[in-house]
Amino acid sequence: MEKFVRRGTEITAPVPMTPSKTTGLGGFDVPSSRGSPLRSDASALNVGVLHLVPTLEVFPLLADPKTYEPNTIDLSDQGEREYWLKVLSEHLPDLVDTAVASEGGTEDAKRRGDAFSRAFSAHLARLMEEPAAYGKLGLANLLELREECLREFQFVDAYSSIKQRENEASLAVLPDLLEELDSMNEEARLLTLIEGVLAANIFDWGSRACVDLYRKGTIIEIYRMSRNKMQRPWRVDDFDAFKERMLGSGGGKQPHRHKRALLFVDNSGADVILGMLPLAREFLRRGTEVVLVANSLPALNDVTAMELPDIVAGAAKHCDILRRAAEMGGLLVDAMVNPGDGSKKDSTSAPLMVVENGCGSPCIDLRQVSSELAAAAKDADLVILEGMGRALHTNFNAQFKCESLKLAMVKNQRLADKLIKGNIYDCVCRYEPPSLSEM
Repeated sequence: MEKFVRRGTEITAPVPMTPSKTTGLGGFDVPSSRGSPLRSDASALNVGVLHLVPTLEVFPLLADPKTYEPNTIDLSDQGEREYWLKVLSEHLPDLVDTAVASEGGTEDAKRRGDAFSRAFSAHLARLMEEPAAYGKLGLANLLELREECLREFQFVDAYSSIKQRENEASLAVLPDLLEELDSMNEEARLLTLIEGVLAANIFDWGSRACVDLYRKGTIIEIYRMSRNKMQRPWRVDDFDAFKERMLGSGGGKQPHRHKRALLFVDNSGADVILGMLPLAREFLRRGTEVVLVANSLPALNDVTAMELPDIVAGAAKHCDILRRAAEMGGLLVDAMVNPGDGSKKDSTSAPLMVVENGCGSPCIDLRQVSSELAAAAKDADLVILEGMGRALHTNFNAQFKCESLKLAMVKNQRLADKLIKGNIYDCVCRYEPPSLSEM
C-alpha cells in the first residue's frame, strides 16, 4: 500500500485526461457489456436521471423490508441536521473546483460550476428551514440530491481523471501484494485481507478529512497511522466470528464455503484494487461465486459498474485466478496469462461478475435496487458492504436473510462519536449471521 501512495503522491488535483477507447487498463479487450447484458439502451440515457434501471426492486435479502430504514443518522434532530448540512456546504467549493477542472477549466465549465454551486446552496438553505421540503430527510437523500444536482448541470463524472490515475497507480503495485498474500497461510491471509480493506478505505475523496490530507501531502503519514490502527481489537471487531465461519475451528466447526458473495464496493483506486479485489480473489479460490456490486452512475470517486471490467482486466494480467474467474463471468474476451504468475497452481471454477446497483449516490437504499442486482441476490448467501456510505451512513443496522459483513474506516469524528463511541480513523468489522427470523 505504501508503494501505491508513493506512486500516487502527485494526485493532489484533478488533471483532465483522455480516456482509452480501445482496451482496458490491463491491455485486454473488454466486451461492451459485463457478461449478460444489463441494459440495451444505456447509450440513450439522459444526464440527470439518478437511476439507470427503470424497474427498481426491493433487495430480496433484506430480513424485513417493512421495518428496514437505510439511514443510520436521524436528521430530524436539529443538531444533526445543522451539522451535516454545514459539512456539505463546506465541501462545496472543493467539489466545484474538481468538477470544473474535470472538464478542462473552460469558461462554459466555470459557468456551469457556479450555477451548480448556487443551486445546491439554495437546496441546502431550504432544507435548513424546511427539513421535510423534499420528503423524509436522511443523509442518503442529501448525498443523492448533491449528485443529481451535479448531473443537472452536466457534470457527469467530476472525479474521472483522479479515478483513472489512482487505478493505474494501484494496478502497478497489485502484483507485489498478491505475491505477499500467496506466501501466507490461510488464517494469516484472511486477517491481512480484512486489514487491507479497512486500511485502503481511507482513500476517499468524499471525506473532507481525506481531501485535506491529500492537499497537505500528508496522506502517506495518515495511511501509516491508519495501518497502525489495524492492531486489534478494532472499535467494532467481529473478525474472529467471521474467521471461524470461513475457516472452521479446533472445536469441531468445519470450514464453510459460501455459494455466492455479493461485494458492494466503494471507492476507485486503492480501495477497490488493493482492498476489495484481493478479498474477492480469496472467495474465488475457495470456489465461491463473486458478484461485484457497484454504482450505475458516478458519485464522487466511487467506482462504477461500467469501470469495473477495465479494472478487473488490469488485475487479471497479474493473476490467473482473477483471469479465469473474469472469463467465466463474461468480463474478459481475450487475456494472456503472465508467465511469471505464481498463482497458476490455484484452481477455481467460480465466476467473477459485475452488477450495477441501480443508483448514483455514495449511499444505497436497499428498497430501490436494480433488477439485475435483485436477480443476482437470489442465489447469494453472503453480503459484504464496504465503505462509510453503504455500511455506516446507511445500512449499519440493516438485517439480512443471509450472513453479512460490514467493513469501513470511520473518517468523520461526529459519526465516530454517534455510531461507535470512537474516534476518526477507527475501524468497523461487523459480522452478523442470518437474521433470527430467517433461521
